[in-house]
Amino acid sequence: MRRIIISLLLLLTVTVVPLVADARNYVMCVGISKYPRGVNSLRVSANDAVTIANVYSKNGNSTVSTITDSDATREAVLSAMQRAFANAGPNDAVVFFFSGHGTKKGLACYDGVLSFDRILEIMKKCPASTKVVIADACYAGQMRGSKSWQRAVKNEDVMFFLSSRSDEKSRETRYSNSMFTIYLERGLRGGADVNRDRTITAREIYDFCHEGVIKSTNGAQHPVMWGKFNGNMPLITWTNHNKEYNNEQDD
Repeated sequence: MRRIIISLLLLLTVTVVPLVADARNYVMCVGISKYPRGVNSLRVSANDAVTIANVYSKNGNSTVSTITDSDATREAVLSAMQRAFANAGPNDAVVFFFSGHGTKKGLACYDGVLSFDRILEIMKKCPASTKVVIADACYAGQMRGSKSWQRAVKNEDVMFFLSSRSDEKSRETRYSNSMFTIYLERGLRGGADVNRDRTITAREIYDFCHEGVIKSTNGAQHPVMWGKFNGNMPLITWTNHNKEYNNEQDD
């Protein structure tokens, strides 16, 4: 009997461990700098999406999709999100990053608004254990919305990381990325890794970006993180073979 029990334990170990080891990030990045005539264009939003996509691509354990500018229509983004997250399993993470204009009801795609309700609906259907929405847009804090919307979000395991409060603009810079994305990229690559375990958690990335953006904008912009999630939830993990990992917390 003892041998049978030991054999079963070994079988369970062999079965379970690969599932955890094979956990992946499924990442969808959208950036819109050039909007149709009549809508103010931005300077660095398309490159923001490329920058964050590159971070996860270099991680080596991620499946990444990117859509920018005129290709980022509402329907194209919705379809791409559904395709990107379709293969995610319970041990995986899904990340939706957006940089562009924001509105009170959603994120401004090239030809229309992608509502917060639609984003949450897609996240709700995804079985991944880690679900993250990152928005770099003016007044991004408006995504917290009404009390009814906040109640809906509390029923889902989704983390929202927003570049600014509801009454604040998100700053572009003279560099190739917006202020928020600059710190987000640095933080994900290791700058936020306070305990140097090569895993960047929700709390670590929030503290790093919050402090850096506030300091760099002289208090004019405050990143916001909210939703139903664990502060120790990992957003990205770097192996010892990843040369892109950089724990330097430079300015």
